[in-house]
Amino acid sequence: MKQIMKKISLLFLVFSCLISAQVQAEQAQNFGDYTVHYIAVNSTFISPEIAERYSIVRSARKAFLNISVIKNTSDTGTPVAARITGEKANLLGQNSTINFIEVNEGDAIYYIGQFDFSNAENLRFNLEVQPENDGPVYPLTWTTQLYIN
Repeated sequence: MKQIMKKISLLFLVFSCLISAQVQAEQAQNFGDYTVHYIAVNSTFISPEIAERYSIVRSARKAFLNISVIKNTSDTGTPVAARITGEKANLLGQNSTINFIEVNEGDAIYYIGQFDFSNAENLRFNLEVQPENDGPVYPLTWTTQLYIN
C-alpha cells in the first residue's frame, strides 16, 4: 500500500508539472549520453498535500525547479542520480543560490529547488549538472518569466 501511495504521489507531482506546462513548457537539453529535463513551476500550481509531501512551501511568491537527468541507454532512457548546483539571477544582477533536494521514488529520480520571485520577473538560471556524480559537469542556463497567480 505504501508503494502505491508513493506512485500516486509521484503521478500527482508529474500531473502538477504538466498543468504548469500550459503556462511554460518543460524543456530539455542533451549532453552526450544524458538528457537533462528542467522546468520552473509556481508553487501554487501544486496541491497542499503534494507540497507537504515534498516539503515545498506554497506561496504566491515561491516557485521551484524540477530537474531530472536521464541516461540515453534505451528508447525510454534511465533516470540517474546527479549533483545539481546553481543559482538564479534577476535583471538587476541580484543572485541567489538554489539548494536542491533529491527525490528518489523507485524508477524516478528528480531534484527540487525552491526560490522566491516577483511577479513578471525575468529570471536567469545558471546550473551545473554532474550526471552520476562523476565525470564532466555540464552547464545548464536558461531564462524564464514567472507570474503570480
